[in-house]
Amino acid sequence: MVEHFRLARVKEERRNASDGSAVAPATVNRALATLRLIFNLLELKSPIRKSMFFKEEGNTRIVSMKEELAYLKEASQPLRDIATVILHTGMRPEEVFRMEVRNVDLTRRTVFNPFGKTKASKRTIPMTNTVHEILLRRISEAKGPWIFCSPERPGHSAQPDRPIKSVRKAHDAAVSRAGIEEHFRLYDLRHTYATRAAQAGVDVLTLAALLGHTTIQMTSRYVHPTDQHKHDATAKLEAYNAEEVFKYAESVSGSLQKSLQ
Repeated sequence: MVEHFRLARVKEERRNASDGSAVAPATVNRALATLRLIFNLLELKSPIRKSMFFKEEGNTRIVSMKEELAYLKEASQPLRDIATVILHTGMRPEEVFRMEVRNVDLTRRTVFNPFGKTKASKRTIPMTNTVHEILLRRISEAKGPWIFCSPERPGHSAQPDRPIKSVRKAHDAAVSRAGIEEHFRLYDLRHTYATRAAQAGVDVLTLAALLGHTTIQMTSRYVHPTDQHKHDATAKLEAYNAEEVFKYAESVSGSLQKSLQ
């Protein structure tokens, strides 16, 4: 029965998906993990084996600059601001959703994230000029404690005392309108931030701190160098080796000249 569930679930179309994309293996794995926990709590033998879990590697999607511009152009608010903040800070979507006015320091240009299971997750993140402009505008318009409050519903007014919980429908609609064929998740904008930061020369320790990772190994899963980045790295190594050879040749030449004097 469990085997039938996992195979059927992974083929299902995502709820409210307009592009025909299927449920992610990671989603099925979370369901299997929950079922296994229930069996354990009931002190029953779990039928879920480790081999039943799908491999989750390779699901990362890096958004190109062309896709980003098309996506943001078609994104409605508050999705556009939320997506831009993720792209410029690497924050998790839920961290942006729950961003509070009191945790934003416009003078120091930082955002403090108090949420997370680990100490590393609770961190202070610098703002880019773009993020500063967005949060300055959002705070001036805020009617409650949240930067992104729960939106209006049919027959109801906006709920400024509650944070927004999801932008799934708006995200899928923006992807569709932008004509982006390969679907991506909102979370992939965080992966995109990490990859671009690494390509810009941000060292892995600093990047881990910015992303709120406990270990460097976690950060390495988010960094996906492009072919051009690899070529640039090879060119840097080649230049370094050439410089070292030149320095060595100079030192040998200098020693030889001293011995002849």
